[in-house]
Amino acid sequence: MNLTRGRWLIFWLLTLVAAFEFVARGPARAFSASGRNFNDFLSPYVQTRAWFAGRDPYSSSVLAEMWPVSSRPNFLITESLDGALPAKRGLPSPYLPLAFPVLLPVALLPWRVAIVVWILITVAALFVAAWALIQLAGGARDKVLAWMILLAVLLFAPVHTAIAASNIVTVVFALSTVATLCLTQNRNTAAGILLAIAAALKATIALPFVIYAVASQGRKKVIIPAIVAGTLLAGATAIPHGGAGLWWRSFFANNRAMFAPGAIDDFSTANPLAFQLVNLQAGVFPLLGNRTYTEAVVLLLFAILLAVWFMAIRRDSQVGLLDLAILASTSLLFIYHRFTDAGLLLVAVAWALSQLRKNDKMLAIVCLILAAPFLIPGATMLHELSENYAILEELSRSRAWDSFVLQHEPWLILAICVILLAARSRAARRFTRASKRDFRAMEAEQT
Repeated sequence: MNLTRGRWLIFWLLTLVAAFEFVARGPARAFSASGRNFNDFLSPYVQTRAWFAGRDPYSSSVLAEMWPVSSRPNFLITESLDGALPAKRGLPSPYLPLAFPVLLPVALLPWRVAIVVWILITVAALFVAAWALIQLAGGARDKVLAWMILLAVLLFAPVHTAIAASNIVTVVFALSTVATLCLTQNRNTAAGILLAIAAALKATIALPFVIYAVASQGRKKVIIPAIVAGTLLAGATAIPHGGAGLWWRSFFANNRAMFAPGAIDDFSTANPLAFQLVNLQAGVFPLLGNRTYTEAVVLLLFAILLAVWFMAIRRDSQVGLLDLAILASTSLLFIYHRFTDAGLLLVAVAWALSQLRKNDKMLAIVCLILAAPFLIPGATMLHELSENYAILEELSRSRAWDSFVLQHEPWLILAICVILLAARSRAARRFTRASKRDFRAMEAEQT
């Protein structure tokens, strides 16, 4: 698509605005808090150092003892002593032991140096992920499409929040998208190794990319290097340090505490921070008021979505960016995910942008409209407004507020999944019709 000079000028202005917002809400916030305030990388940093020293990385007392003094929050010592740290703060972080060997090169650095290095890594990782998405969407041959995907990445609020918090999710997303790109280029060994590293760091983010790899035609060539890389990481993790081994008991104990009713990762209204979650349980629970029913309903919905997708790929046996978008979006619904993880929706956005001049234009537009609210941290803004304005405070006491207004993001993700599946079903039908025409043409030639 050729653009006039005036339109290119508009694109450049939009890019400058997007870049300014990205820097202000992402790296600038991260650097302003680096070395002093609490962030999401502090816990895995300390836990990796504890693991390397042969100590329990999931022990609250070990975490408090080894925490950098310059960034030690007031609650750390008190809540580590009374055992409330996992339930109230989600600390120590529930990362798998496999993550520690991967994080070790950064964790060996002094904290003030490590956090600067880590922020730079997360920013670089985001641009790597944007590049991979552009390649997967066909943007290498379409400058306008490439530009639109880059703008979307720079403007997406979950990305800002993840980088500002120095969260691992950005690095995992980059590793997973590059692994998928390697898979499409038949670089299966690299794809398997990258997926193994991504899954070791944060399995819930890597999961849709792993499923995509398994569903692809080159899955046999990917699985072997992934298993080998995972085994090597497990071996490195299991090597005793100072006579110690693994600490699965404390790992599972912490996880139970974090997901207990009213705890920081609980999806029910008993958790005052449930508005930060984007998994569908957070939206369904206020309607049903029962944890068991909520989990059953969400699991049933997930099974239906996955079954529809599976039937579609059975018809044409070809997986592409649309399938990855379906898996990435659907994975947000049924397991624990916070707002920072909603960056997975960028896969759906990239697909939608690539379809604006193709068969699924209308569905793509609807998908982009549904994704548009993620340009702002909507749930957090609504929560803060409800605490400062009397009118909203009254509304916030209703069930509709808890389920649909404050928790609008899970429902938007569900709607995006439905739109993506509709597009996938249409693609499968087009493939079937084309196959029948080809078959009839071949029969006609033979007769």
